[in-house]
Parts: sequence; structure tokens; C-alpha cells
Amino acid sequence: MRSNCWRRIKDFCFYLIFAREFGFFANNALHWMVFKPPKSGKQNLVGFDLRTEEFRFLELPEFCLDKLFCYDIKAMGGFICLTATYRELDTVVVDVWIMKEYGVKESWIKLISWNEPHFIPRFPSLVVPLAFSKNGDKVLFNISYKCRNFGKWYNLRDKFVWYYLWGERVEKVEIRGIPTSFDVHFCVESLVPINGNAVMINNEMP
Repeated sequence: MRSNCWRRIKDFCFYLIFAREFGFFANNALHWMVFKPPKSGKQNLVGFDLRTEEFRFLELPEFCLDKLFCYDIKAMGGFICLTATYRELDTVVVDVWIMKEYGVKESWIKLISWNEPHFIPRFPSLVVPLAFSKNGDKVLFNISYKCRNFGKWYNLRDKFVWYYLWGERVEKVEIRGIPTSFDVHFCVESLVPINGNAVMINNEMP
């Protein structure tokens, strides 16, 4: 948009796992979880570099989930973060993986493996890490309990919790007046205007 000229670059030759999924931005690239062939069943993480305008595949960590699970993948704290939520025996397990070095499969580390049925009452539910605290000792999670109706998933209720990395303690976050069900979106501020011809007054946007 900043060039004020639309042009076609490359076809997106993949199949999105979720039809309305937005790509997340990390390391100057947009990323999506995709299938290569439409019925392959194998999930892949693909990134589109906005500088080189090239696609590349990023290998996922070696973890075996031969059961029903929900996942979320995004950028958190400057790293790609993969979360898998699944049932194991009588509990719900949440694994959080961080890619410490972009594009290097061996750099995936398991940050959290959380067994906490008290805060995740039933399955399916989606447990999504949102951000680190300022000093990096805890992670803010959004927990969504979902139901399926006519082939679509809907949130029944949502809540926030803090997960303490040292000690594995969990603390509820109370926000007065917040609805039972809600969505979370990040707003990232930028000093670079989309319109390159925008007038700057006293180093501030009008």
C-alpha cells in the first residue's frame, strides 16, 4: 500500500487449515498453518518474507499428538510460539513451544507443559498464550471453552490467567464488567505511516 501501486507477486499455492485465518507477523514475514495437497492431513507452517517476497517452510517441533488436540500459533515476545492443547488420561495438557532461532528446527524448546484440569474444565478448549510479563517470569493466557454447532466452533466463555514459569503457579485475572465470551486482538503501534506522502507536523502525525 505504501508504494501506492497494486501488483501481483506470487500465488498462495497452499490450503489454509482455517478458511478465515489471518497470517501472523514475525521476523519480517507473514505466517500461516497450511496443508500442501488439500487432503494430505499433514500440517505445515509457511512464511512469506515481505522483503524477498519468497515463501519458505518452517519445520515444527518433534512432538507426537496421536489424539484430538487444539493448537494455536503466533508470535510472542519476538519468537514464534506454538501451543497444543490435548487430553491425556483424566487431565488436559497444554504444551507451549518457542522457536528461539528463526527457521531452525532444533531451536524449538518446550517452554511450558501444563497439566491443570481445574482451570480447563472440559475439552475441547483452546488455551492461548498472549504475552510475557514485563520481567518475563509469567505468561498471560486466554482460555476459551468452545462448542460446535452446524459445523462451526463458537466460544461459550473465556477467561484470563497468569501462569508463573518458576513454580508453575496459576492465578486468575479478574476484569470487572468483561463479557462472558470475547475475542482478543493485538494492536501494534507504528511510527511509519502507510501513506508515504503524509504530512508530519512537529514530528507528529496530524
